[in-house]
Amino acid sequence: MKGPASLFSISVHRRVNKRAAKTVVLTCLLFLAMPLMRANAQDMEDYKWRGTAYWWFSQPSGYFNGAGGAGRFDLQKDFAFDYYSTFSGGVDWHFKRKHHLLFGISPVSQSKTVTLARTISFQGETYDVGTRASSDLRSLSFSPGYQWDFIHRHRGYIALAVQLYLLDTKGSVTGTVVVNNQLVTRTSSGEVFAPLPVVGPHASWYPLASGRLAVEGFVQGMYFGGYGDFISTRAAASVAVTRHWMISAGYQLGTRLSIHGGSDQVGIRLTQKGPVVGIEGSWGTQEGGSKH
Repeated sequence: MKGPASLFSISVHRRVNKRAAKTVVLTCLLFLAMPLMRANAQDMEDYKWRGTAYWWFSQPSGYFNGAGGAGRFDLQKDFAFDYYSTFSGGVDWHFKRKHHLLFGISPVSQSKTVTLARTISFQGETYDVGTRASSDLRSLSFSPGYQWDFIHRHRGYIALAVQLYLLDTKGSVTGTVVVNNQLVTRTSSGEVFAPLPVVGPHASWYPLASGRLAVEGFVQGMYFGGYGDFISTRAAASVAVTRHWMISAGYQLGTRLSIHGGSDQVGIRLTQKGPVVGIEGSWGTQEGGSKH
């Protein structure tokens, strides 16, 4: 026969075991409920189409080397290129929850006229110090691509994007040169078309449960060995003004392009960077589509 102490010990153990069992059951129910909670939460990235348009206050820097080493001119040292207004934009077709098709565009066109502080040569032409000369920069970028959200939650994602940048870049110098002891106006120019595949992370986060504030950024690039290298980045914050529209502001290193050049191709080192302000619109939903 068991004594009072033994009966008390058994009662305590039973109570402890019941509490432990309840704790285990509640924990299991919580873990079972979490997927349902996530499924019922509003997906801030639930859209079918998204378009962005940025006003870009960009400043170009870098240089152009003539083919076969035939001279060089520097955008800053020789022509003091300043900030100027342009734009960049893109379209995102969010055809499945974790999958996107992308298309971006970024045109650049700027000219600057100065009195040369030093003698420069480019593509076989020499422009003496004191010459009134103009430089024209033109760069056009198209970038189709694909994005996979390998982590996708209702308040943001972390993705990997692969894009093909189709870059057409041209630099020219126009000024007075001496030919057969006579002054004539000449233009020397060099152009490169480069289809460059790039890859990198893209992330978006909604810190507020309302979804009225979003923070996003990306870094993409590639090293091409002896040919050159390329990088493009942007970081921005967006605030919702209506259900479908957000205004954005941030900073963009639109392109940093380096093409080493050769005997029959000009070399380029061109960086374009500056603040951006823009608008973003989203339409449609993923309802009825695949979740994978």
